[in-house]
Amino acid sequence: MTEHAFRAGEAVWVELCASRPEAAEEFYTALLGWTVRHERLGGATYRMCSVGGRDVAGISTAALHGGRPRGWLTYFAVDDIGTAARDAVALGGELLTAPRYLPAAGTGATVLDPFGAAFGLYQGEARTGVQLLNLPGALCWNELDTGEPEKSVAYYRSLFRYGTESRDDAPTGRSYTVLTLDGVPVTGVLEMDSTWPNLVPSKWITYFAVTSLDAAIATTVELGGTPTVGPVGGPHGPLHLVKDPGGHTVALIQLEDGLRPDHVPSPPAVTR
Repeated sequence: MTEHAFRAGEAVWVELCASRPEAAEEFYTALLGWTVRHERLGGATYRMCSVGGRDVAGISTAALHGGRPRGWLTYFAVDDIGTAARDAVALGGELLTAPRYLPAAGTGATVLDPFGAAFGLYQGEARTGVQLLNLPGALCWNELDTGEPEKSVAYYRSLFRYGTESRDDAPTGRSYTVLTLDGVPVTGVLEMDSTWPNLVPSKWITYFAVTSLDAAIATTVELGGTPTVGPVGGPHGPLHLVKDPGGHTVALIQLEDGLRPDHVPSPPAVTR
C-alpha cells in the first residue's frame, strides 16, 4: 500500500522511545530491512525509518512519565489536537507531553490512559503519518493489551468515537474487542490474564509484518533480542511477540492478508 489518508481515530504513526537509539537503529534495520535517516528535532536527533523510501516508523530518545522510556508508542490521528488532549485528560488520562508543533510534520502530544498505557495524539500537516501499511517491515496492526478491557474500551470509545465488535475466538477464549470506524476495524483490545491487572500496566503493542516469521525470530536472537510469546496461529498468519535488546516489546507477524484497511480487513484475535 502507498501513502494513506488517515481518519481521526486511526493509528497514524509508531515511534520507539529508546534510551540507546543507536542500538535500536542497528537492531531494527537488520530485522525489518529499514533504511534510517537522521533528522534534527530541536536539540536531539530523530531517526526516521523507511522501507523502499516510504516512512514507516521513528526512533527517538524521548523519555516519558518520570524520565522512563516507554518503548513503542502508537499515535492516533486527530482533527484538533488541543481539543483531543483536553478530552483525553477529562476522561481520566494524564497528559505526559503537551501538544508540540513540528514544522516538518505536524503537532503531537502524548497521554497516559487511566490504566497505564501510553499513547500519542497527532494532527498531521506536512506528514500525515506512515506511508506504508501491511507490507514487510511496515506497520500492520496496533493492539491494547490490558487487564481492564471494558473500562479501556469505554475510554477510547469516548475519545475517538469508535464502534466495537466482540471476538471470542481466541485460542484461550480471552476477550478480544475490535475498535472500528464506520464498521472498518482499526485497532484491537485484548484482555490480559486475570492475574495481570494489578501487576503489569496496560500497553499498546505495535505489529510489524515480516516475510518469514521463522527467519525473523532467528534474526531476533542473533541480534540480542528475546522471543517471548509465540508462535501463535491466527487467521491472518502466525505471529510472535519479541523483546528487542532494549527490552521493548513488539509483535512480528507473517502476514497472509491485510489487517489495516486496504481497505476492509478482518482483525486478529490472538493471545499473550
